[in-house]
Amino acid sequence: MSGAPATFLIGWVLVASLAYTASRWKHGATIDTLRERLAKAEGERDAYKERLDLVPAYGSLYSRLSHVELQKETLKFASGLRVWLDVHQSKSFERQRQQRFAMMNATDEVQRHQLWEAETEDSMRSSMVFSNEYDVKFKGKSLALRDELMTRVSHPDPSNHARCIYGHPTNLIGMGMVADDLERMARLLK
Repeated sequence: MSGAPATFLIGWVLVASLAYTASRWKHGATIDTLRERLAKAEGERDAYKERLDLVPAYGSLYSRLSHVELQKETLKFASGLRVWLDVHQSKSFERQRQQRFAMMNATDEVQRHQLWEAETEDSMRSSMVFSNEYDVKFKGKSLALRDELMTRVSHPDPSNHARCIYGHPTNLIGMGMVADDLERMARLLK
């Protein structure tokens, strides 16, 4: 009787070992295949990101900065964006003032209509140039700074709607919101 529990224990260990080995043999190939697929998919994702210039494989320039350096860089960028916006706004206001003055001094309705058409065309052209200039000078850097700040800020405000306009702000107000959001997040760095 005293030998029966030991035999049972040895038998149980032997059956459990056999079940584990069989399960590992059967599912091991599946697990290895899934791990290979996952590694391949991650590699493809990284390659696509790099090709699209979303994130370089070695990390962004900003990911290598300390919190203090990133904060200074972001505040400097936001300040430069604000200066650029102020210059553009001043030019825009002066152009509109001159156009309104010309319309007030128009002698007849035909001349007013021609001035109105010219003002509308000038406004649309100016808006396109302004948007294109933002894309060239500020868009990429603002997106990169935003993404890096989002990884570092302890509690970014998820309800902040400014983050969705970084890529396509439509006017001075939207571009100002980008500067405001970057500045706010930079000040939250600790």
